[in-house]
Amino acid sequence: MNPAEVAVLAALHPDNTLTAAQIQLSSTLTGWRIRNALAQLESRGLIIPSHPRGRWRITDRGRIAFTTKGSRFG
Repeated sequence: MNPAEVAVLAALHPDNTLTAAQIQLSSTLTGWRIRNALAQLESRGLIIPSHPRGRWRITDRGRIAFTTKGSRFG
């Protein structure tokens, strides 16, 4: 997991449902890095799209990954 992915998980943890723009504001990463991290996290089942369209939320698997691996990025 890279720092951008950890930043996305941190923004969504514990149970936030946010748009990519909201995640970008909370993480200070570029839009490209956020979109790339969202795609990678979704492909691994750590986040899922939510309704209304364009919003994301963390899965139980994502919470576990953030708790165990996120601490490496402080």
